Amino acid sequence: MCTCQLTFVLASTGGLHTTDLVVVFVYMTGILLAGWHFSKNQKETQQFFVGGRSMPWMAVGLSIIATMLSTLTYLAAPGELIQHGPALALGWLSIPVTFVIVNWLWIPFFMKLKVTSVYEYLEPRFGLATRWVAVALFVFVLRLLWMAMIVLTASIAVAHITGPIAQQSLPWHPGINQWTVTVLLSVGLLATVYTMLGGIKAVIWTDVVQFVALVAGIIFTLLFVAIETSTGPVQWWQNLLENSNSGKGFPAWFSFDPTERNVILFTVLNTTFWYTCTFVADQVAVQRYLTTASVKAARLGNVVNFIGDFIVMTLLALCGMALLTFYLDPAHQTEIVAGITDPRHPDVADDVFPHFIAYGLPVGISGLVVAALFAVAMSSLDSGINSVAAVFTVDVARRRNPDMTESAALRLARQLSLIVGVTCTATAYVMYLLPSKYNIIGITARTFNLALGPLGIMFIAGLFCRRVGQRAILAGVAGSLLIAVITAWYVELAWLFGFTSYESFEVTQANMNGPSPFLITPFATVGGLLIALIASFFWPNRQPDETEPYLWRNIVKRSETDQ
Repeated sequence: MCTCQLTFVLASTGGLHTTDLVVVFVYMTGILLAGWHFSKNQKETQQFFVGGRSMPWMAVGLSIIATMLSTLTYLAAPGELIQHGPALALGWLSIPVTFVIVNWLWIPFFMKLKVTSVYEYLEPRFGLATRWVAVALFVFVLRLLWMAMIVLTASIAVAHITGPIAQQSLPWHPGINQWTVTVLLSVGLLATVYTMLGGIKAVIWTDVVQFVALVAGIIFTLLFVAIETSTGPVQWWQNLLENSNSGKGFPAWFSFDPTERNVILFTVLNTTFWYTCTFVADQVAVQRYLTTASVKAARLGNVVNFIGDFIVMTLLALCGMALLTFYLDPAHQTEIVAGITDPRHPDVADDVFPHFIAYGLPVGISGLVVAALFAVAMSSLDSGINSVAAVFTVDVARRRNPDMTESAALRLARQLSLIVGVTCTATAYVMYLLPSKYNIIGITARTFNLALGPLGIMFIAGLFCRRVGQRAILAGVAGSLLIAVITAWYVELAWLFGFTSYESFEVTQANMNGPSPFLITPFATVGGLLIALIASFFWPNRQPDETEPYLWRNIVKRSETDQ
């Protein structure tokens, strides 16, 4: 079973009560009703995919936070701090830079184009092959695996939290594995149904509710730990520096060793490149801005996104510090995983938050936080389903059949939503059966994020590098993907090709001594751009005059003239 999954064994006492389950049931019912409500009066794909470009900026900003946060970060951020110290949290020092990039470079560009799929831009700029390569990377690497991992982590967390009461109250008395599969199917199919019904409006408005739920879950956790331990953020921070699994106090600002994980520069670079590439090349993120009416509205939504994102990540960092303090306190030490009480143990760190939800919070509050786990899962899953369906509809179906009627396209969009949702749910089940030795942050960077750098360079080169044509950018994408794979899987590849012995491989893998996962996207983005620029001297852009209108300066200049 995958150790990026949550693997703790349930205690025989404690856990949820009926009141908690009522809270969860009411929440899930409300989500389904929202999908049904927004399904009415939908007659065209513009309403289904971009909400008629009339969504309010406040809702859009909150939806972006809920979407891009996901269960992965919700559970991984506290575990990462407990296991590796505060370097990840300090990566958010990059926010001022990334805010300027998104607000003043990417938003004016996309709002002028008025596309439905961001990959529509790539065909007139480079060519059809580049557009379809981007679609394949987005669908099959970046987002299908992402959605499956979200379903997986949320399901295992919720199943272990709700397991005891399910075993007691349900007629078939399911074991933990059977119950996990049941929850997995419920999470995946519920999000699929309301997304298929309500489209992007249902996605955005349910995301707003889910944002409130996930923030409330963190705040209740912090308040309860503070009351129970009579401590606060100052003590939590000091305790983290002294007692996190890294045991090295405040992390280093810089290091020449790329295998050093806890380096602030590495996490700052990771956050910078993640934001830069995600908000220019990821349909899930950019599609939110496309639902607003103007550049001004999109920018206001982005202000909400960045401020809210910073607040949520700060709260999650505090949550990790607080939980470390709570479980190291002799009065609250307990068996988190069978035979393990130390929250810093590599096999336990990602399980600490779910364990606390089940056994540390009062009745009723636990149900609210379980609902928050569902919230962060479904807010990401619904967005992924809708965005993948949009890409398939616009970049594949309508590209091949431009005469498709609106009713046929809307019907296809709903069918694709169903197919995508079922597929990612099935993929999550397969991943549930696979072994791994990495925590959630590590497995995230080493799988679907491999495509983020290659996708990002397509747009960066397209907007700012006039000389780069289709052959050069495809060379850059191939090089970027290769760099990402080597950086992510260096230890395994070194053993596979005979550069290290099996004994050395086992030791290195067990200690996770390969390159830092925070360097994957920076290396892939910079390396891929350099390769594309060098390749452009061998294969220069054959149609520079035709692609000139698709450079950033010309697109934004037209935008300013139109305004």
